[in-house]
Amino acid sequence: MFFDEIVHGTQYYRSPTPLPEEWEGDIDRMGDFNLDTFQIRINWRNNELREDEYDFSDVDRLLELAKKYNRKVVMKFLLECAPQYIFDKYDGVRVGPKGERLRGGYHGAFFGGWKPCFTNVHVKERAMKFVDKVVERYYKDESIILWNVWNEPRNRPIEECFCEHCRKAFGGYLKEKFGTVEALNKFYGATEESFENVNLPVMAHGYWDIYEFKKFKGGVDIYNALRFVYDGIRKYDKVRPIMSHIGFTSAFQLSLTDVCDDFTVSKAVDFWGTSVPCDTTMNTHENRLDFQMLNDFLRAVDKNYFVHEIYPGLGTFRKYDTPYDMNFKVYSSLASGTKGVVYWQYRSERVGHESDCSGIMYMDGTPRPVAYEVKDFGAELKENRESLVGCEAAPADVAIVFDFNSSLISQIDDSIGADYTFDWCNPKFYYRYAHAGMYRLLRDRNYRVDYVGATRPECFKNYKVLYFPYYTMLDPAIVPYLESFLEGGGKIIADEGFGLRTPNTWMQPYDVDCKPIMNARMRHRHVVRGETLEYAGKVGAIAPFVTDYEVEGGEVLATLNTGAPAVREIKYGKGSFYLCSFSLGYSYYQSNADIWADIVEDLVADADIAKYPYADVKGEIYEKRLEKDGTEIIFIFNSSEAEKCIEIKENVVSVGGSGKLDGKVLVVPAKSTAFVVAEK
Repeated sequence: MFFDEIVHGTQYYRSPTPLPEEWEGDIDRMGDFNLDTFQIRINWRNNELREDEYDFSDVDRLLELAKKYNRKVVMKFLLECAPQYIFDKYDGVRVGPKGERLRGGYHGAFFGGWKPCFTNVHVKERAMKFVDKVVERYYKDESIILWNVWNEPRNRPIEECFCEHCRKAFGGYLKEKFGTVEALNKFYGATEESFENVNLPVMAHGYWDIYEFKKFKGGVDIYNALRFVYDGIRKYDKVRPIMSHIGFTSAFQLSLTDVCDDFTVSKAVDFWGTSVPCDTTMNTHENRLDFQMLNDFLRAVDKNYFVHEIYPGLGTFRKYDTPYDMNFKVYSSLASGTKGVVYWQYRSERVGHESDCSGIMYMDGTPRPVAYEVKDFGAELKENRESLVGCEAAPADVAIVFDFNSSLISQIDDSIGADYTFDWCNPKFYYRYAHAGMYRLLRDRNYRVDYVGATRPECFKNYKVLYFPYYTMLDPAIVPYLESFLEGGGKIIADEGFGLRTPNTWMQPYDVDCKPIMNARMRHRHVVRGETLEYAGKVGAIAPFVTDYEVEGGEVLATLNTGAPAVREIKYGKGSFYLCSFSLGYSYYQSNADIWADIVEDLVADADIAKYPYADVKGEIYEKRLEKDGTEIIFIFNSSEAEKCIEIKENVVSVGGSGKLDGKVLVVPAKSTAFVVAEK
């Protein structure tokens, strides 16, 4: 825990807006809405318009005003806004996959000079000098509580670079991983001459090259970019925490068009955060669960995570939050364990393609309706500070195991046919829909759910049930952890595709590499052709693939209409491994059919899995819990149009949010959130 309170703030300044004459009034009025922190985005191009000519008068003035009005400040670098000399003198241009030179331009959030290639050593040296100037100038300023090194680091075709610097760096990455080009060629069946002239991918057809390139670009390369800024800050500032926040987090990625490996990249900084890559309005059940899923996933990456850009609606003349949309988002973040809530942004934007975008306030600085929800939430944070600070999310008994490698190979599968753009061509979005579908299924049955990274198998022991969505890239190193988990009585539910590929991206021609847990081999796999499953009097259409497994031993628990096994139980130790011939999560995502939830509930029936006792998710009543020092904070979200009365069994110490306690009954008004602090 880095802070002695939950940070509650807003993005404020991104040159050229807001205008200087608006700063003092805005920073003064922030206190009226219980916003004690604001963020300054330091635009490299704006503050070093010409080489070695620095002008920080805007930052100086903003920090003076922060001190005057007792505001805290987050300092964020926008190095993607490079000065013109970076392109003209140091050839900092990115190169597209067809060899086109991509000079810097204006791009909404990046006002000018977007974006140079930071793999170019000259660009990085100049960027490091700029970081040095900023930190040396400001690190003693007492208003600053936090550094943010990069805005939404991500790897997209519009940001991708195929220049010689990137080619050399990619070769260096492969050399560090494989040692010799012969070892690389043997592992992947490749035909590369050397690491120095390694081929850069132009399509997804070969699998291995785009797989390694995206792991490099979406993982190691982003890590390196964040780390050089981190190290530049640490040269002076030994104390303050340093973060970054992702734009399109791994859990929501659909294709190769936007990739970042949160679990790898987050290690470059002290803690991690996220923007919101899902709908801003909470007017549907699916939108509400997506937002809570985002928080639960980020907590698996870093328990100290921030929700660093909560949007008060998309704006741009399209969508605007109602007060309850904002209420649900901020309390969902708090109830999931976030350590900071930062809004995008204070005033609605007036520049470029983000015109009218977001904003707690209108463009003229007057409050939108959601501003009063922000104000009330900030007041609750202050009033309940002692109860909320230092809380952790109450643990679940069931976890969805997230594997970036399997997600990536799934995206490659979905991109077959795309040259250069790596765009959607055969989009099933298998991995994304499978894990999200299981999250919805479990929450719809009121279960508590966690995520856990496949790269952290030591955490498996904390759960009773693990779900593996399309774990196609089975890492043999994980098997001993699965053995131990099953021997202790755990249950594993595995979708079709479990162990489909070997670590070199090839299809597995032999037994699924999961011995001694099971002896299984895939005999046939195809896209579903109308196959259905009947269970407990209900019929459901399976999706998206079906696999015929040849399994030694095990009991068939359900069959398809073709007579083929649909779900097998393979006992190991005191536990059970449930191998499916289709995807339970994906099938539920597509249909929300009760049959899939019934199957899961029966599989885990004797595992004593914790549910939320007051939740009725299908009835629009959601529950989340935090805990600390013998107390629980129980959040009740009433998304319905009617007042709800819930009898609380715990011994209540205090009530917050919109709730009122009538004896043991918590009264929660329609479209509102309440919480109680209770003794465990």
